[in-house]
Order: sequence, then structure tokens, then C-alpha cells
Amino acid sequence: MKSFFVILAAWLISYSNAFAQNAAPFGQELGLSTYAQVKQQVGGKTSLSDAGKNKFSGGKMLQGDGDGLGIEGLSGVTFIFDKSDKLAAVTLTLPKDSFKQTLGALSAKYKLIEKQVPFVGSASARLQQGDSVIELDAPHMSFEMTVLYATKSLKQAFSQQSGNERAAQEKRQADMF
Repeated sequence: MKSFFVILAAWLISYSNAFAQNAAPFGQELGLSTYAQVKQQVGGKTSLSDAGKNKFSGGKMLQGDGDGLGIEGLSGVTFIFDKSDKLAAVTLTLPKDSFKQTLGALSAKYKLIEKQVPFVGSASARLQQGDSVIELDAPHMSFEMTVLYATKSLKQAFSQQSGNERAAQEKRQADMF
């Protein structure tokens, strides 16, 4: 009987993780929040303006400086939507020296997948929650870092399109010789 409860508990934990919520920066859940919701709820705290169409998602974008959102040092925020006006990604621009503090805060909330934090050089980390990934990127010779929250489908579209563009560029380069 005791082993039945252990198996049941393990199954319930794995079942609940399968339906875990996605990352929700500023309370806006990836894959669920709409353009109108973000514009109303986040736009009420900071100035957001239309930033055109995203070439990877095919959806609209909203952009702002992040003033009023409560994150120290935030100098830019971009909300990216898919074709159905659902939130597909959020990018934040922060000071690079806040990398460890930001990683600590995100690690307490999301599952850490990998991190590379050398004494000198570029630092990065990848976290996950539900159908979303969170990536921190702090290039070596920069004073800024980027935090990207994105749906896995947008990350896949980005990787595929970037790979296609890179292959086309290499072919054009090779054809020049």
C-alpha cells in the first residue's frame, strides 16, 4: 500500500509538471496573454509603442523603455506576439553587472537547464517553465545583457530561419569565389 502512494505521488508530480504554466514576465503569460491585455495592463505602468511586425513570429510588437515596471536598471522591453495576437516573447535589456542577481531571481522561479558564468568572458544561462524558455545573455565586451522569455515554438522558428539565412549567406559567399 505504501508503494502505491509513492507511485501515485510521483505520477501526480509528473502530471502537474506536464501542465505547468509558462513564464509570465510582468504577469503576462507567454502563449496566453493577448496584445490588448499587454497594452492595457503593462502599458498602464510604462509607455509602450507599436514596433512593427516580427519577422520570426509574423505578429505585432510593442516596445518601451521599461520605466515604471519596477526592475532596477531596465533600459528596454519588447513584447513580441504571434499571428493570433498571443504573447510569444518578451525581451529585457539590463545592465550586465546584474547578471548573477537576475539569474538568482529567475532560478528561484524557473527550472535552471544550463549556465555558463566564467570569471572572464561571456555569461549565459537557460531556464525553462512549461512551454517557455528563458535565456540570459551577457556578452563579454558589453555593458548590457539581454533576458529573453520565449515560447518554444518561437525559439524553434528563430533557429530554423536563422539557420536558413546563414546557409544562404554562406552559399552567396561561396559563389563569389
